[in-house]
Amino acid sequence: MCPRNKKIESNEVEVREMELDDIPSVFSLGESLFTAEKWPTLYRTWDQYELVGFFESDGEFCFVAEFEDKIVGFILGTLIEKRRSAWIYGYVAWLGVSEKHKKMGIGSKLLKKLTEVFIENGARMMLVDTDPENENAIKFFKKNDFEHEVPHVYLSKNLSEHPKYIKKRKLNKKRRSLGKKRI
Repeated sequence: MCPRNKKIESNEVEVREMELDDIPSVFSLGESLFTAEKWPTLYRTWDQYELVGFFESDGEFCFVAEFEDKIVGFILGTLIEKRRSAWIYGYVAWLGVSEKHKKMGIGSKLLKKLTEVFIENGARMMLVDTDPENENAIKFFKKNDFEHEVPHVYLSKNLSEHPKYIKKRKLNKKRRSLGKKRI
């Protein structure tokens, strides 16, 4: 086992294109990293459909990092082509490294591989976004030459206190209660 924060040799980590059999491990790793409590805006879109969608439509831009025969990181990307534009953008949609293997160069190795594949496919620029409070991610991307930080506003509204939501929740609870009594 590799001690946390110890730089591992690049030949100890294999970065390869994601395969169908990797999906459960990647999903599980993402579930452990993108929790509602820690990253509510990221959690809202991390689900099995998101992962399978990227794998199905952009599989050539989906990579995993293996260490000691276990998936310890992943990166999912896509190309964005705008109509009537000469620019092709590489977009880093998801990047995750297990908590136990962070600060070992795995994220950089994944990003390097995706960058190379984006260039091979004509991308002129790479884009990434993250939660503005995710200071570690922001530092990581800046360290890897991402610049021109552009803040954007993301708003949310909690509907659990809305009168219609409360009414529906009470109705559902009553239905469940009646269903149990009939059994």
